[in-house]
Amino acid sequence: MRFLLALLFCLVLPATAVFANDTGDFNIRVFGSDDIVAPTTPTLAQPTPISTDQIDISWSVSTDNFIVSGYVVSRNGLPIATTTLTNYSDTGLVASTTYTYAVRAFDPSFNYSSSSNALSTTTLKISPPPPVSAGGAQSTATRVNLDKFIVTSGVSTTTFYIKTSHPARFEMRWGRTSSYELGYIANTKFVSTYETTLTGLEPATTYEYEVIGYTPFGTAFVLERGKFTTLGEAGAQSPANVNRFKAVANGLDVQLSWQLSEAAKYQYIRIVRNHLGFPSHLQDGAIVYQGDGTSFTDKNILSQYSPVYYTAFVMDAAGNVSSGAIAKAYVVDGNPSTIKPNPEGKPDIKPADGFTPAEEVLAGTRMPDMSEIFLHQAEVQYSFSSQNIELDSNQYFTLSIPKTAVSDNLKTIVVTLTDPTDSRQTSSFLLRINKNKTAYEAVIAPLGLEGTSRILVDIYDFDAKVIGTFQKTITFKNLYKIGAMPIFPDLIIYELKQFAPVVALPILIGLLFFFYRRRHREHP
Repeated sequence: MRFLLALLFCLVLPATAVFANDTGDFNIRVFGSDDIVAPTTPTLAQPTPISTDQIDISWSVSTDNFIVSGYVVSRNGLPIATTTLTNYSDTGLVASTTYTYAVRAFDPSFNYSSSSNALSTTTLKISPPPPVSAGGAQSTATRVNLDKFIVTSGVSTTTFYIKTSHPARFEMRWGRTSSYELGYIANTKFVSTYETTLTGLEPATTYEYEVIGYTPFGTAFVLERGKFTTLGEAGAQSPANVNRFKAVANGLDVQLSWQLSEAAKYQYIRIVRNHLGFPSHLQDGAIVYQGDGTSFTDKNILSQYSPVYYTAFVMDAAGNVSSGAIAKAYVVDGNPSTIKPNPEGKPDIKPADGFTPAEEVLAGTRMPDMSEIFLHQAEVQYSFSSQNIELDSNQYFTLSIPKTAVSDNLKTIVVTLTDPTDSRQTSSFLLRINKNKTAYEAVIAPLGLEGTSRILVDIYDFDAKVIGTFQKTITFKNLYKIGAMPIFPDLIIYELKQFAPVVALPILIGLLFFFYRRRHREHP
């Protein structure tokens, strides 16, 4: 019996996978035999020389009996890169030189496909300066021409979106003066579309900037010079996150859906995807959707990698960004699935409120107390140490933890909220540092549902392990119903006014009868 138990333990333990930024969920896979099936062989498309030192290549998607983990790119017979994408930009090359490329796919068991077809191309040659036309202007074929240039300012951030008619490399400088003394950004690849966000800016402050574009031949052009002004602190409040953000696998597609509060003030929703963990900011991965809808399908993504992590950000007109709602989808044994808290589909929530530490926590790690995790709604504030927490189901609320209560070495904080009417349904959100750098916060939109719910706060370290879970029971009520909120005198007075005519009539009749009887006794 001991031998069988030991054997079972050895089989199950290595199969446990804990994913970064998850909400405490994990999956176990036990294989009866080794995976020996290699992925299918990808097909390489003709490489494209972009500049004197860059060649872009792309290839078809490979498939596997489980999942494809990635691709190995080879140049002249030697591996140069590993990627989960189906394209690669090879930079740092020599002008007028021919290079040969091939690609192989591999799976989690490190089974490699056969090599793809090998194709060659030559980098561009170094050309003399472009000719000048009779009018003194350079030919439009040798210039970097802007198709679109958009600057979007927030309170402490500003985003630049650049689109050109031909691939180019971009450099940008900015500062409080035309010396552009505060910063410099340069991308290393030639692309037609480029987006970057400046952070750490001062509210209500004017900055000057300069954007330069380089052609593949090395010629530089000033694309834009100008000024932008960040917004004032009045617009510094982060917008509420979307509700019920879900990622459901359907074949090799992932169907994303979410709900928006009718009272939400938003400009657009941006969904960012990453295969390493939940994206923590607007540029932390591939942008798969941007708009004002409530659903989107990420096509064929599970054929490239699994799991896939999504974060839905809300952007308002002032440029403020929500902390982010998160969801995940993955493939199990070749079949698409969505993340489940446990095999029965019920949240893995312990019955008692409080804090559950991990078995191993580094000495000196600073964790918050229950009294340092706050829930704010209107003028009311609770902490996780409060006895009874009642929130209005029709109002926004904010969960926050002071920055000083959490060690700097902690990586991610995730809050998970169960549905008050169905504990099997959960919504998860990231906590992000606020504008004042004083607390980690998440603004949650009204649920519109009454009942008992539970909030879990998971804190992760840099090894992507949960080092502590906080848990608290809360009650959502419609506090505008009669008798539901007696602590507000104004509401009581209002309700009494509504019933005044009904109550006053019997009282008036009683008083008239009383005075009639009294007068009749005095004057029989």
